[in-house]
Amino acid sequence: MSSNVKNWSVGELVTLGRKEKMLKKGDKTYGEIVASRYICVREATEGQRGILVKVLGKIPKEFIMLVDGKPFTKDSMEELFENICYFSYPFPKTNDLKEVLEIIRSNPSLKDRFEKESMHINPSSTYWVQEIVTRFRVKKELQYYDASADRLCKATDNTPHYRLTIVYFEKKRVDLVS
Repeated sequence: MSSNVKNWSVGELVTLGRKEKMLKKGDKTYGEIVASRYICVREATEGQRGILVKVLGKIPKEFIMLVDGKPFTKDSMEELFENICYFSYPFPKTNDLKEVLEIIRSNPSLKDRFEKESMHINPSSTYWVQEIVTRFRVKKELQYYDASADRLCKATDNTPHYRLTIVYFEKKRVDLVS
C-alpha cells in the first residue's frame, strides 16, 4: 500500500500490508489481523465503501475459540519476550457476509477470479459468522450462516464451514471489520 489513494477495481488481487488490532492482553495476547491477498468485490465510490474479501477455506468448530465474545482462530502467532500473541483474521458479521455473497452471486466472473487465486468459494454454502448465541446466560455457542436457506444456525457438530474475512476501504484508508 504505497499510495494513500485506494482505487482498487472489481476482481483485482490486492496485497495488504499487515495491520493489527488487539482484542485481549495477558499471559496470552490475542488480536485481529489484516494481511496478505484479498480480492476486490466492490470498488469504493464517494458514497460507498469498497470491499475486499479473503477466503480462508473450510474449518470445523473445533478450531474456533471465543476471545472477548468473538470467534477466534490461531491464524498467526508471535513469540514475544514475556508472552505469546495469537492473531486471527476477523470473522464477518452476518449482514456483511450476505452482502458479499450477493455481490459474488451476481457476478460470475468474480467467482472465477476467486478460483483462479485458489480461494474456493460457493455462494450457496455455509459460512462462519461473528455472531454467537448465549444459552443459559453463560454458555456461548458459535453460529454459521446457511446461504442456501438464508438463516443462522447453531454449530452443533464439527461440520466444516467456509471461513472468509472482509475488509472495507475508502479511497483514503483501509479498515479492519469487526
